[in-house]
Amino acid sequence: MAPSAVVPEGVEAIDKEAIVGRNPHPDFGAVEASRPEYPVDLQWTPTKTPDPLWKYGDGATHSKWQQHSLITIDPHEPGRASTLNYKLMISSAVPRPIALVSTVSAEGVQNVAPFSYFQNVTADPPIYSVCFAGEEANDSLRNVMDTKEACISIVSDWFVEAANATSINTPRHISEWQLSGLHPQSSDMVKPPYAAESAFSVELKYYSHQTIIGKAGVRSATLVLLEAVRFHVREDALGKDKATVDIAKLRPVWRGGGITYGTCAHGFELPRPEAFRVVRETAEVKKLMGEDEQGRNSIED
Repeated sequence: MAPSAVVPEGVEAIDKEAIVGRNPHPDFGAVEASRPEYPVDLQWTPTKTPDPLWKYGDGATHSKWQQHSLITIDPHEPGRASTLNYKLMISSAVPRPIALVSTVSAEGVQNVAPFSYFQNVTADPPIYSVCFAGEEANDSLRNVMDTKEACISIVSDWFVEAANATSINTPRHISEWQLSGLHPQSSDMVKPPYAAESAFSVELKYYSHQTIIGKAGVRSATLVLLEAVRFHVREDALGKDKATVDIAKLRPVWRGGGITYGTCAHGFELPRPEAFRVVRETAEVKKLMGEDEQGRNSIED
């Protein structure tokens, strides 16, 4: 049974932005006007890793981190509001991918909204997680719990403004699709549509959920696991193996803290380590393990 909401029909949903206060700029329009234009033609540019010559035992690539001390924060200290923990967490767990979650209510009203508390969970079965925060259930959560279906579309830079517009606190009977200008594409296996503009979308069915209880003893969030039943990938973004999405074509947008967003325009490739049986035979690893060239523990000897 879906968690209940106290918002009456026809009345807008809770204005969470007013409560959280993510926007640090009194006049954001003026601030944005002073900034350079967005580089629409920005291309994915792979570089070397920060230290291509790194070897086992080297640690960090520079020592500047030693010049700063750490401030310890107790998230449960008296008087500390949970909104402060929220701001701290979203500004440090970055970058976060953005899932444009589309659902349909039991009455047939389509809903779409962005969520960055979202991630892959496992591949067998293919599971995604979406966490819906707040004491009261928003439309997306209510719909998922009622119908056990949803879609996720990865947000790219060519429709990020439209995706952001879907976060508006509309009344339950008003769909955000028409406000955003995005096009709902009919799904194969579930009732909710996905965003036709997205280069990667997933049709999903409910797998399980976990209610999170806050320190006040009331629900603070609901973590929902959703199983993929169909993937939809734009043809020019999908590799020949049908297993790899080209990040240069996907152009995903990520969420940071406050009202900060970013794009994945720069990166590098970093292979995983070789098997330990191979690595342990190298001179530097033998030294780190306290072994001599014959594999004997030099520290014990």
